[in-house]
Amino acid sequence: MRKPIEQRIRELEEQKKALQSRLEKQQRAETTRRRMLLGSFVLERLEQEGDSAHRQGAMDARQLRQWLAREFPAYLSRDADRLLFVDLLWPQSETNSSAPQSPSTGLDGAIDEAALTLLDGAQRSPSEDGGTVQP
Repeated sequence: MRKPIEQRIRELEEQKKALQSRLEKQQRAETTRRRMLLGSFVLERLEQEGDSAHRQGAMDARQLRQWLAREFPAYLSRDADRLLFVDLLWPQSETNSSAPQSPSTGLDGAIDEAALTLLDGAQRSPSEDGGTVQP
């Protein structure tokens, strides 16, 4: 005996939902992989600063670092995310250029200084700066 049409429609709709869920999961995984690969590529290029093997006309690490410092902070909306990239956005040479060198300077000093800046900004009310903390 055949299944009633209504039951078959329900079963097909359930199959469709299951397949749609699998497709969305696959798409999220592909997006994550793309982001990881692109991020790895950018970080590798930044590490090649000073490497003379650059192709003519290609963006060098210094230009890439300047572009990131100019554009990336606006993309980061959370203070914790900004802290992850403090070494790229506020290198030691910029954050400690006028400060005397001490044993705590370097990346740790830059992170400490940026963290203090972020914490100070986070203590202000959202109405003072439009709800975002700009280090």
